[in-house]
Parts: sequence; structure tokens; C-alpha cells
Amino acid sequence: MIEARSPLVWWKGEVMPWEAAQVPVTTLRGVNVYDGARAYWQAESNRFAVISLKGHIERLKSAADLMYIPDEGLIDQMPQGIDDLLKATSLREDFYLRLTLFIDSGLSYLYPDVADPKASQQKLAPTGAFISCLPIGPRSEQPITCIVSTWQRQSDLSLPAIVKTGPAYAAFRLARVEAKQRGADQALLLNAQGMVTESAEASVFLVRQGCLYTPALSEGLLDSLTRRTIISLAQQEFGLKVVECSITRSELYTADEVFICGTWEEVRVVSSIDGHQPRHSDAPISNALRKAYIQMCTGLRSPIDDDFVQYFPSHTPTLLSH
Repeated sequence: MIEARSPLVWWKGEVMPWEAAQVPVTTLRGVNVYDGARAYWQAESNRFAVISLKGHIERLKSAADLMYIPDEGLIDQMPQGIDDLLKATSLREDFYLRLTLFIDSGLSYLYPDVADPKASQQKLAPTGAFISCLPIGPRSEQPITCIVSTWQRQSDLSLPAIVKTGPAYAAFRLARVEAKQRGADQALLLNAQGMVTESAEASVFLVRQGCLYTPALSEGLLDSLTRRTIISLAQQEFGLKVVECSITRSELYTADEVFICGTWEEVRVVSSIDGHQPRHSDAPISNALRKAYIQMCTGLRSPIDDDFVQYFPSHTPTLLSH
């Protein structure tokens, strides 16, 4: 996926072509929060299945609150915006939906309580919102190679770690670039204490002696919705013990299996980290979790809970050309 051009965009409450959605140049400061949801086309039922939308909306609201970006009801409009987008598209494939709330203009250093505690935040920091709708393309079945990046995961003392913020993901870009320069697919990041946090795009899990381990949120990582689902799947469907704890680099190198998971990555088996290969190259537990997760997303099996999937569009599509 090249996130440069979305066929259609939900912008200011309307679906329109990419070219028609324009922002002031002042937005280039990058003060924004966002969330990414995945829409799976299910041909059998002629509809899209959007995964964990309630959770994505709630996390986006938390991000806006933590970053002092006025919501003004824009986030509550986004489920309808998704419905309008998926109703309008003529494409029948999986999409990545990026839900974004951003500072439109204003003085970035001006805090509401500095100017006037009674003034509306919207007057001090006008905001905008959009949803892009990007085709994902074919799913890769190949395991991925990773490095441990020389860049650290930003501390929660710098930016909120449990939600998605534009500035934090600009920092992740450096780790991704480093991975590509070193011939790897993905970068894993440590925190200031040298403990594993997450990849530049996904949560990290390792398997050791039949037990599943993943870094605790207190290590400074995104509160990933896919991570929550994998934990529930492992415990409820496979009877696995799941431990959220501190994980060292050496534990990554010596694990039986390693995989990452996220909205975009789904579940991806890791074949090597800095050249160290997990003991079980066939990754039976990782692949079983991957299969179960993808089957839930694509409608081949029942979801693990009622909030996992929401179907769109709500009624017969009205197609727009693009």
C-alpha cells in the first residue's frame, strides 16, 4: 500500500474525490491523532466487515483528549463517514481506513488555559477531520525479517504511548528506514531501559515452551486492539497462558517463535531478528493464531466477541465514479 492517494475521502462530512480535499499549509506542523481500521470485503454477503470499530473510535477519542485536540463531535460522525465511503466506492476489495483528527491552524504553543480558561478550545485551535480509504492489495503469506532498531521507542514522558499520534509515528519512520537500509522488513524498538516495546507498526509476541509472552503496556507501547484480540484468542480458543511482562533483546533472540500483529500487519510470523532465527521455524502456534485471526476477519469463522466486527454499508450502495 502506498498511502499517497485514496480514491475517495470523507472530508468535512462529505465523500469526495481525493483532489477535492484540501487543507491549509499550516497543518504541516503535524499536530494530529489518528486511528487505522481495516474493512474486509466479504463477497458472500456483499458487504464490508470493519474490525473493532468501536475500539478504534474510543481510542481516537482518548488520543484527542491526551493531545488536547478539540473533538467538537467530529469523531462521533466517523462511523457514518465510513458507511458513506464504503457505500460510495465501486471497488470490491479490502481497505485500510485512516481516521484522522488534526489541528487546522492556530498557534501551536497556545494552550487554552493560558489565553482564556472559559474560551472554547475550537476558537483557539480549529480542527479538521478526514477518513481516507486505501486499497490494501494482496495478503503476503511470507514470514518477515526484523532488526532491533538503534532508535528507541519514545517515552510516555514525551508523548502518550498508548494511542496513535502523528508526531510519534513520524519517529517510527526513522526505525522503518533503518530496517530497510539493513535489508530487513521491519524494526523492533526498545525503550530507554532496554526492554522490548513493539515494532514500528505492530505489537510483538514471542512463544517459549508453549507460553505466550508480550511486552506489558507499562513498557510504553500502543494499546493495540489486535493485541487484545490475540490475547483473547490464545487464552479462550487455544488454552494458552499469556504473560504480559518485560522482555529483553536476548529473550527475542532465543524464543521458540516470534510474531507481530496489528490492524495493517494482521499476524505476521518473524523468521529472524538481527540474524537470529527462532527455534521452531514452522511456528505452529503463531501460524495457528494467524489462521484463526484472519478467518474471523474474513467471515470464515465466528468472531470472538460481539464488538469485533461491524458490517457496512448499511443499505444498498450508491456508486461514485473515481
